[in-house]
Amino acid sequence: MIKPRSLIRALEKHWDAIERIVLLGRDQIAYERNDILALMAKVYVHESTEQHVERLQQLVNAELLVEMSHSNTLQLNENVRQFVGSLLHEHELGLSDILKARIVDIKAGLEQLQQAVQERDMAALQRGAVRIDNQLRQILQQLDQDTHAIQDIAERAKATDEKMPLAKRYREVLDAYDLYVHPMTELMDTGAGGSFYPLLEEAEKVLEALAQQLLVQGGLYSHQRLLRQIGFRVKELRKNGLLALKQCTNTLMPLREELRRHNRLSAAIGQLLGEVRKKGLRRTFSQQSLPIWRKERTVSVAIGPELLTLMEQVRHYQPKAIDFPELTAEDTHIELEQVDEDAIREHLYQSLPLTDLMHWLTDHYGHYQDITLLRLYHTFIRLADVFAIPDPKETRIALKQVAIRLHSHTLTSL
Repeated sequence: MIKPRSLIRALEKHWDAIERIVLLGRDQIAYERNDILALMAKVYVHESTEQHVERLQQLVNAELLVEMSHSNTLQLNENVRQFVGSLLHEHELGLSDILKARIVDIKAGLEQLQQAVQERDMAALQRGAVRIDNQLRQILQQLDQDTHAIQDIAERAKATDEKMPLAKRYREVLDAYDLYVHPMTELMDTGAGGSFYPLLEEAEKVLEALAQQLLVQGGLYSHQRLLRQIGFRVKELRKNGLLALKQCTNTLMPLREELRRHNRLSAAIGQLLGEVRKKGLRRTFSQQSLPIWRKERTVSVAIGPELLTLMEQVRHYQPKAIDFPELTAEDTHIELEQVDEDAIREHLYQSLPLTDLMHWLTDHYGHYQDITLLRLYHTFIRLADVFAIPDPKETRIALKQVAIRLHSHTLTSL
């Protein structure tokens, strides 16, 4: 089993070689040892052949490269390939059917949430929420990866030899549009014909209704916050989904519609732009090769008219005078009581199970102030080693100063 720390150290040491091997993985499944040694000779030009062989052995020992069964060829470790590919945005274009399967799972998760709230099963509620959140994050990640994959397809098409026939040169572009963009457009249709955005709208309504129902029933704040967090994730997906599809369409549509011939200059520019997008300008070009105007360019900052107007208004700001009400002589302070909470908690554990926590408090500790009883009540229903369930029926209890109506909790030990 590969060790994470050893993997990180080996990747940092041999990153240049691993990066080139991942890029070669577009067209190859496995690599001969001589091919990898030739690649290292291009990457590490100042090292000897013995050092290249030693580096290759280090890659094998660190399990970055693994030997294929029944062969002497080497293959990049799948975990390493996925990790490095995600850093370099080297992804295969996903399938719309995968998104359809995730939509079905999200529907099942929403039904699980509704059933959990009806049965007051908070553990099932949390499992269903995590299930939906995982699918939403997977969809967001897939859309981001597909966007980079579409850009790679367009860049490879632009960088291909211009002497190649157009039908062959743009075949990958046409396949990507027909097999991905067109089905995704139908799937993400915001009208009645689509299935993705109507599901997100339904999910927002269900999550908001369940959160409101938990608020009325007196559910824990953590469960309400969990539902609201998933609602925010749904809104983020509704926004990013159309943006990703629009970006993919705008990238492939010109190539698909025009299929115009590119000269060698545009092919080289397309390839360089791809490297700049992945590595950055400084890693793609050396500092000496950058144009002089780029290094000596000055940047000036000016204040816009809107900000100047706002500053002028602030300078002439006059605070308004507010007359506060006169102080009353009535003393409304409540004196705090000294309560042995540990002893009361021990008494509670000895009395478990309880069918009505508030009645138990008033029967045994009714001599305390109302605010003390209410504080003890809210403390005990949140104990980690006690299972609290609210009573569906509402009861009315008269305390010393006030009368309250509540769904008193039933307590049992875990």
